[in-house]
Amino acid sequence: MSDRLYMVQLRLNPVALMQFAQDQGVNRSADEDLGYGVHAWLAALFGPLTPKPFRLLDPGVAWRKDQPLQWLGYSGHDGVTLRDQAETFALPLALAVCDAAELMAAKPMPAMWPVGRRLGFEVLTCPVSRRETEKDVFLRRIEQSETEDEPVERATVYGEWLARQVEGAAMLESVQLAGFRLVRVLRRSQRTVTQERRFGRPVVLPQALLRGVMTVRDGAAFAALLARGIGRHRAFGYGMLLLRPPT
Repeated sequence: MSDRLYMVQLRLNPVALMQFAQDQGVNRSADEDLGYGVHAWLAALFGPLTPKPFRLLDPGVAWRKDQPLQWLGYSGHDGVTLRDQAETFALPLALAVCDAAELMAAKPMPAMWPVGRRLGFEVLTCPVSRRETEKDVFLRRIEQSETEDEPVERATVYGEWLARQVEGAAMLESVQLAGFRLVRVLRRSQRTVTQERRFGRPVVLPQALLRGVMTVRDGAAFAALLARGIGRHRAFGYGMLLLRPPT
């Protein structure tokens, strides 16, 4: 694994992906964002080299079996290494979901991020916090604001949450809530002393698409932020920071 970060892009065959998911016992109705299905597919394709964070573009819209799904991910491994891993060790059903040759188009991300650089961004997030249980940060704010007269806006709460996530690495210049929905997702519970195998656990989580402009405050910290991702559930398709020219 190098110090460089690479952006990887693959076009997924939706029929092959569903066949793989069904083979893994993942029911689409309990996995609306395809997060667990893609998580399992990536593990079968790349094993310990699995890219994270990643993003499945527009997983919530109606899709056709003859139209590929677009997948993006960040990896500390170049395309040659990822392709060799997939073609050598992946399960056949996992390899059939994509064309491994597309891994050769992996793009190295900039090695240096100058302080003060303005960047447009988009990130699909799961804005939750965990105390005793996981809960939408907006709902937690409402609970804390029961005695306050000022109304609580979801977009404002999510913007403040995002500012905390990038603190030290970047400063938000602007942020907007470009999309929001509640999604039914599948997760696995942790093993317990009395339970050998983990089992499916469908839960409902908030999904928020945030867009805006940020300014780099610490180049090394910003590079680490890209590689790590933002918020929780990063192994299931959330938190990949996509960059664009600022507007």
